[in-house]
Amino acid sequence: MTGRLGALLRRHRTAAGLTQEELADLAGVAVRTVRNLELNRVARPQRRTVVELADRLGLSEPDRSHLLAVARGGGDVDDPDGPPAGSLPGDLADFAGRTHELARLGEQAELAGRNGTGRVVVVSGPPGVGKTSLVVHSAYEQAGRFPRGPLFVDLRGMDDEPTTLAQALDQLLTTLGVAQPPSSTDARLTLYRALTADRRGLLVLDNARDETQVRPLLPSGPGWLVLVSSRSVLAGLAGAHRLPLRVLSDAEAHTLLTEAVGVGRIADESAAAAELGRLCGRLPLALRVAANRLAVRPEWSVQALVDRLRDEQRRLDLLRAGDIEVRSAFELSYRLLDGSTRRAFRMLGAVCLPQYSAPVVAALTGEPVGVTEDRLDALADAGLLTVATTAGRYVLHDLLALFAAERFTGEESTSEQGAARDRLARHLFGRLAQAEGWLDPTCAEPPPGFPTATSALSWLDTDRPGWWWAIRYAAARGCHRRVMAAAGQLYWYSDRRHLAVPWAELFGLAVRAAQAVADPVAEATHRNSRGWALHLVEGRVDEAYAEYRTALALGEAAGDLRTVGWSRCYLAGLVRCRSDPGSAEQAAEHLRAGRELLAEAGDKLGWIVASYSLSDQLRSLGRFDEALHLVTEAYAGWSTALPDRLSSRPLRGWMRVRLGVLQADLGRFDDAEATLTEAIDDFVTGDDPNATGRVYLSLAEVLLRRGDPGRARSMLDRATEILAAAHDLSSTQHAQRVRTILDEQVS
Repeated sequence: MTGRLGALLRRHRTAAGLTQEELADLAGVAVRTVRNLELNRVARPQRRTVVELADRLGLSEPDRSHLLAVARGGGDVDDPDGPPAGSLPGDLADFAGRTHELARLGEQAELAGRNGTGRVVVVSGPPGVGKTSLVVHSAYEQAGRFPRGPLFVDLRGMDDEPTTLAQALDQLLTTLGVAQPPSSTDARLTLYRALTADRRGLLVLDNARDETQVRPLLPSGPGWLVLVSSRSVLAGLAGAHRLPLRVLSDAEAHTLLTEAVGVGRIADESAAAAELGRLCGRLPLALRVAANRLAVRPEWSVQALVDRLRDEQRRLDLLRAGDIEVRSAFELSYRLLDGSTRRAFRMLGAVCLPQYSAPVVAALTGEPVGVTEDRLDALADAGLLTVATTAGRYVLHDLLALFAAERFTGEESTSEQGAARDRLARHLFGRLAQAEGWLDPTCAEPPPGFPTATSALSWLDTDRPGWWWAIRYAAARGCHRRVMAAAGQLYWYSDRRHLAVPWAELFGLAVRAAQAVADPVAEATHRNSRGWALHLVEGRVDEAYAEYRTALALGEAAGDLRTVGWSRCYLAGLVRCRSDPGSAEQAAEHLRAGRELLAEAGDKLGWIVASYSLSDQLRSLGRFDEALHLVTEAYAGWSTALPDRLSSRPLRGWMRVRLGVLQADLGRFDDAEATLTEAIDDFVTGDDPNATGRVYLSLAEVLLRRGDPGRARSMLDRATEILAAAHDLSSTQHAQRVRTILDEQVS
């Protein structure tokens, strides 16, 4: 009789529009209690529990009495409206998460049941993401909406011999009560269509390979809800609603582990459980395998399994419990691909990247981009890639990446493995060279490759993991000049994106490359860049000072005026931050010398930077007229010596910042505010968040000096927000000092 209770309780709950969680909450019982009752796992339910559930369901007196009678072992067992016996596989007792997806499926079920219009929903996703578990669980939840209950067919789409149409029809007709289905497939199909034409129902078609398996099995009558699970999106299935399934959230993964392993065990090792979820890529199949391994080995701690899974070489081997294996799920999809698409997939294992684009994969495979786009679409359709939110990009799940790497090393020769990585590195270095032309203020005509500065900067942002891999790859292979060239090409990008990569490490690779080829001038250049990263990005002042001093010595020994000039300017920036006696004059002297050397070397850009930097230093010494003269000279130099392009706008912005604060020093606050506002526009246009935040900070100081604390606070808040996001340490600290002054004035 308990089998009848589960179906009856489920029907009343779904009719009330409640989830298992909601009913459990209303009745004050555990979710597992409701779930076990509906799954017929309770032989003798407690009367008070059933009474509480009946009351919270708001049942009519006849329905309430019937439910209680069935719970006692009485009631009508043979219900013609009940679901066909054995039509669905068992539901998971520890099913967790998927609240949003279940709600969407519930909406489709309601529409099918209320409007009498057929609804087909394709639940798709990568292997192991829990498609079958979801459609089966939803079918149990929605069964009460359909008087004839759910029908279920496993189409075995990943098997070498999928379920045939004749076999599927035989299962469906038997479930529909046909004792002896016709012998021919056509006759079975005709009978199936007749039986589904005048009734409502719920049909689950699990594990479909393609549209041709599904189309003939769609019921002919209205009012049917058809749930299809497939690794493919089944794009050719017209009129279907699609529900792509992603991996679980961190919270859902934690809930699954808790349900499967036990509350106490997971709660005691919550940090290890969170890492276990990440190592499993929050993939339900992997999580269940890991949970099963813990369940059968109660002597294991969660941390012990985590320690084993950290080894990427063994992770897929360890994610196996009995006859359930993560690798096997991947292999099923992999072997169904054609040879060229299989090769494209395993080539993804050459380099682990967070996203892949067609040009990147084309470089790996050596195929044209257009052909590669088709390969990537095929992999996405097969559930082995996920389409990213960024247009034209694809994501490979962490565990699938390990599987791809296995296939790459197992099926590609050693020479082809190296050739694929070399092709990718060449492609990425070529793109770096093209992007640099859009960011270098001195470049009048950028090379072809990017249509705009915005697109070049966007590529640098999005493909950052790729080109950073290429630089380290080249360094490891001793490609010293390539490393040095890349570091130089990224100079202006580093000024815009302080957190893009560990710049001190990158410029350190360039320093070692210059040493390897015995190029002291290049070594000095990259030491200056590394000093900048140590100083302004990481706050390691002493190490930065050592880099600058070494660069200066190398430049002087080589007699390179440009290198010595830049080294002087970099040293000045660090010296003026110190509180040593005479440090301000020492910084000014460095800048004067650097400015003269850069002018003599013909470095117009360096001369401009040295000029407005010297104006800063003279302003700090109260020599406003000299400072204003230098800024004016620098501005004139920018107008005549450099092309007016987006890449040079930030440079103009820095000159406007200096001009604005000097105007404020002279009491011209209206002019100062207008000039600083123009500087903000320069930096926003040039996509330089660090500089944008600093100008807002300067504007806040000007407004504070003007006696406008309200607007000053607004600008300071905006500056703090931008600088914190950009990780500009020195400016953030300065903003805190300004806030202290502002608070003191207001109070």
